[in-house]
Amino acid sequence: MKKKITRCPHCGSTEGIFTKTVYRNVIHNIGFDGEEQENYEMYDEATIEQGKIAYCQECGEPICRMSTLRAQWGAQDESP
Repeated sequence: MKKKITRCPHCGSTEGIFTKTVYRNVIHNIGFDGEEQENYEMYDEATIEQGKIAYCQECGEPICRMSTLRAQWGAQDESP
């Protein structure tokens, strides 16, 4: 296995990562006056497409594919 990713290779941050997740079919209600209306159920029918790239929370630079981190996390879960 490759060396574990524990920090951003760009800025050195150990804060963590984020992904750019896409929500489809989100219903957002807005009145004819331009004011936002109640949107409590806006995500009920949504489909979520998880981002494939991990970005640094600190500097925003791409770090690696999420599949790389998932494999790393799975390996960590198997250790005693």
